[in-house]
Amino acid sequence: MWWFILAIAVCFLAVHAAKMIRLYLVLMEHKIGFSRFLLLYLKTTFVNLLIPFKAGEIYRIFAIGRESGVWQVGILSVLIDRFFDIAALLLVLLPLDVIFYGDISFITWIFLAIIVIIACIYLSIEPTYQYLNKYIIKEKNSGRSMAVLKGLDVVNNWYEFTKNLVQGRFALIFLASFAGWVFEILALKALAGFLAVPFGIGSFSQYIKSIFLAGESRIASTYTLVGAGVFLLLSIVGQLVYIIRKKKDKEP
Repeated sequence: MWWFILAIAVCFLAVHAAKMIRLYLVLMEHKIGFSRFLLLYLKTTFVNLLIPFKAGEIYRIFAIGRESGVWQVGILSVLIDRFFDIAALLLVLLPLDVIFYGDISFITWIFLAIIVIIACIYLSIEPTYQYLNKYIIKEKNSGRSMAVLKGLDVVNNWYEFTKNLVQGRFALIFLASFAGWVFEILALKALAGFLAVPFGIGSFSQYIKSIFLAGESRIASTYTLVGAGVFLLLSIVGQLVYIIRKKKDKEP
């Protein structure tokens, strides 16, 4: 029994260490202090666990934008974080679906479509911008074409912002995402052992479905509830430590 509790704790810490590293890699160019970043991660993760269907990401967008001082960073960092999270999850789900079910599940198809669409849009922005920009400048001079040029500049600015957040770190961000899912499977396996609930390798697909499609899963509900409790406690402790340190720094 104690072995299960220890395994759950170690794997749970490893899951969130990997996720925290992934987000830090995305935000590292904006030089957020580690203590502030840690508190940001604790609070936003608690809200994310508390609100179903990942709707807590809206709060994370606001919190990161406020912390970095650049609202685009809030939106793009969360989108990038979700993209790599789903991409790594696909690497786990696709073989599980094929091996254990002989078919690709509905939720896996959705994730695959999201990744392909986003990747295609990202890869096509730069060449499309360059082509249309040259074409409009050479061939068009109407007010409407000028408005299109301004719109293209806005899209390109967002693209450059996104590229700066991930450039040179694609592999590391993806590796952190994949490690997070591997440790989460191990944490769920240990939790299932503690609850005396069967959890085979193929059960992970059912776990994902229960999260995103509102299915019933004792393991999912227990894991989320315990995680929310842990992060609530850590957020309170982290906030108190941060306030105390700030007061000490102000003292002469």
